[in-house]
Amino acid sequence: MQFAWIMACVALTLGAGLGLRGLLDPNWASGLLRLKAEEGRPGGFAEFRATFGGLFLFAHAVALLAAVRHLMTGDDVMAVYAGGGLAVLSAAWGGTALGRIVAMARDGADTPFNRASTAFEIVIAAMLAAPWAFGLAFPAG
Repeated sequence: MQFAWIMACVALTLGAGLGLRGLLDPNWASGLLRLKAEEGRPGGFAEFRATFGGLFLFAHAVALLAAVRHLMTGDDVMAVYAGGGLAVLSAAWGGTALGRIVAMARDGADTPFNRASTAFEIVIAAMLAAPWAFGLAFPAG
């Protein structure tokens, strides 16, 4: 069942990578999110760096470190730590997909971009939940 943990690690790496890119390049994050910072107000770039950058990077990286340590050592305590992180991040990605679905249904936002983004978010949420799905997130001791 290490495959479930590996899938989760791939999703965590992707989330951390998105965060790192957003931290280093707020213009890229702005384009990806399809939002624009106001001209002459650098606070907008700070938000991209902070929320899409730092928050994504560190939330995913911490869970990734715990998951990798569990995979490398078999340490059940690390499985519990990683499992908690995976639960929160899976719920966050799933909630993001739900928000997009509501926007498509209620706000006329049913666009190819939103459909593709929703599918991506659901896949990431499922990958993060894989150790839970196989009962591996909290090993029986």
